Amino acid sequence: MAEDSLTTQEDIKKQIAVAIENNDFDTLLRLSSELAKTDVAKVRFTIDASHVSRLGLELVAKQETAVAELVKNGYDADATHVDLIFRDTDYPGGTLEIIDNGLGMTRAQLINGFMRISTADKVENQKSIKYLRQKAGRKGIGRFAAQRLGTRLILTTQIKDSKEALRIVIDWDRFEANQDLNTISNLIEVIEKNTDQGTTLLIENLRDGWSDAQIKRAFRYVSDLLQPFPLEKALKDDINDPGFKAAFYRQVGDDIVAIADETTTFFEHALAVIDGWIDSNGHGYWSVQCKRYGIDQKNNKIGPDRHNPNKPYTNLPPINFKAYYFIPLPNLLPMTLLSAIRESLNTHGGIRLYRNGFRVLPYGEAYDDWLRLDKSYGLREILPPHSNKNFFGFLEVNDLDGKYFQETSSREGLVENNSFRDLQDFVSRALKSAVLPIAEARDRKTLASAPSPRKKGERSPEDKASTIAQKLRSAASSQENRGNATFNAVADELEEEILELGQSSQKMLEENGMLRVLASLGLTIGEFTHEIRHSLGAMVANLTLLTTRIAENTLAMEPCEGLMTNLDSLQSYARYFDDAVTDNAHRRLQPLELRDIISSFKKIVNHSLQRDQVELTEDIQGYDLFTRPMHKSEWASVLLNLFTNSIKAIRRAQVDGKILIRAGEEDSKLFLEFSDNGDGVLLENQERIFDAFFTTSTPPGPLAGESEELTGTGLGLKIVKDIIDAAEGEIFLVTPPQGFSTCFRIVLPRASEEEIPDDAY
Repeated sequence: MAEDSLTTQEDIKKQIAVAIENNDFDTLLRLSSELAKTDVAKVRFTIDASHVSRLGLELVAKQETAVAELVKNGYDADATHVDLIFRDTDYPGGTLEIIDNGLGMTRAQLINGFMRISTADKVENQKSIKYLRQKAGRKGIGRFAAQRLGTRLILTTQIKDSKEALRIVIDWDRFEANQDLNTISNLIEVIEKNTDQGTTLLIENLRDGWSDAQIKRAFRYVSDLLQPFPLEKALKDDINDPGFKAAFYRQVGDDIVAIADETTTFFEHALAVIDGWIDSNGHGYWSVQCKRYGIDQKNNKIGPDRHNPNKPYTNLPPINFKAYYFIPLPNLLPMTLLSAIRESLNTHGGIRLYRNGFRVLPYGEAYDDWLRLDKSYGLREILPPHSNKNFFGFLEVNDLDGKYFQETSSREGLVENNSFRDLQDFVSRALKSAVLPIAEARDRKTLASAPSPRKKGERSPEDKASTIAQKLRSAASSQENRGNATFNAVADELEEEILELGQSSQKMLEENGMLRVLASLGLTIGEFTHEIRHSLGAMVANLTLLTTRIAENTLAMEPCEGLMTNLDSLQSYARYFDDAVTDNAHRRLQPLELRDIISSFKKIVNHSLQRDQVELTEDIQGYDLFTRPMHKSEWASVLLNLFTNSIKAIRRAQVDGKILIRAGEEDSKLFLEFSDNGDGVLLENQERIFDAFFTTSTPPGPLAGESEELTGTGLGLKIVKDIIDAAEGEIFLVTPPQGFSTCFRIVLPRASEEEIPDDAY
């Protein structure tokens, strides 16, 4: 060993002795690391402190995902609810507070869990301690999610059996390069408890702004954890999982405003709310409210005798139930929530039973049909949708003495006695009764034995007008009105006007569908004519030069090459738009591969990119990225609209233009991101850019042609959103990649194997 190394070791050992004597652990760790580096026989891995920052950005790319991971940590800690409060987050620099009522952490759990990178806890302990939940959080991502969101974290945690809480403050900016990770210490304090148990994360100086739309997306990322809950809280602790809630709020002044919770995100979009109850005398009632169709039926009686609704249920105590009724169709739910609600109904749909405040299994589980709703819907006598997957429902029974209901010996469910059978009868028949007026309001057949409507499905305006006119004619020709000349004259006039109104309404619907086709084609053709104008101008210039040089007996090669380049560009556009028009005319639907879509698009806009000196790059991850069946022309409208918006933004910003197209698969869905480095979208406009007729384009000049006057009308992004919505997808603004100012993200369902033709691969 070299003499200088020995000297260094001795110096370090002396300093270590002083550090031990003074309990200076920061210095001790730093010196120990330096001492280990003098070992000439062995080497050790070390971790640079900046690794924490890189992991935060690489493991948690999106801010919505980061928030979702922190909510999942609350779920894994056996919390029953997590509240998130966003403060001053319209722009970067605000704060986010995440509060859960989980089990909290002891000092040992805080040090060996949260403060330890790559802990094996979630591998070795895959179920939560109290409720035995399957842990949802990704292994070790929580701390990096906090670092991804803000520059400073204040973590406060307390357990039930402790009289004090622990608080730790982490300044992520201290994790700089060229420092060993273990030499950066964070102060841990013992403070007074502010709640019985749980953990609070206060994330300061947020790196991104948060719009309401982004907050709602973060909520949807954790919606698979949310479970329907009892209408009343349990009276005491119980080993059964009481469920999990997450609520997202924004602080506005002194007020806390709900942005997303189970009510705003799911229940407010229910087609109807159905209530049922048994009073103290055993009489049964049901009510239904459906705002969409103006239905508000209250206090309808129902009893065990179908022909005598006044007869009471003698085997039932007072009970209450509430059910949220859904028909998961695109015209009855917001397209952005359709997939999430449909998935939740498939997983959690049904009527859950709570006895004396506690959940009784298996009632309401996906596999349990205790009310025979699935069986009834399968028989198709009652036709409106009424299976378990059409309801989120909660039924409460108070029977503290066990007079009516008893648990089975296996403690799985209740004994099926007369009370249980009456309970089944009441709830099942109340639900079936409540869905009938909704079906009638939708002009749907209600019973298999009832007469069929004039047309299958939704009746046309002409059909409805004809029905009204027939009723009016019948009234005019009735016995009491037959001799009333005035009434008959008015009836004749009204009948004619009603039929004309039906015809014009039908024509308007057909024209509306055609307008969407024409609008998509209009964007395409508008860009086509724009390119032709530029190409033709260049062609004229090249021809002029060619003519001049030929006349002077000079070489004509250079202008000829320019002429061919412009002709090639013109022919490419002609082929591209010809295909778009043909496909739109035939309305052919087919799965489309994102690589092929992007490749065709790049070839078409290549000349425009060269002319505007804009660099376009692509980053496509994965193969066989087939979308659900769509029209090629619609993709032409989507990409060209985003492209022309980007070119305008780049011109306004007066920068060296850059466009990035990313595509791939994430969470079993396809995504495409379109980014540019233009002048960006103002925060106050981000929620409005998809509204019809909203535009940031300036008015055209006095010498503008018709095609220029038609652009910038504010219909482009509205049409793009309609196209993506119709494909059961989403389009929204996200935080752009570094070096870019705007990023649109499109998320679409992936094509199923059955939808992809064999010759598509």
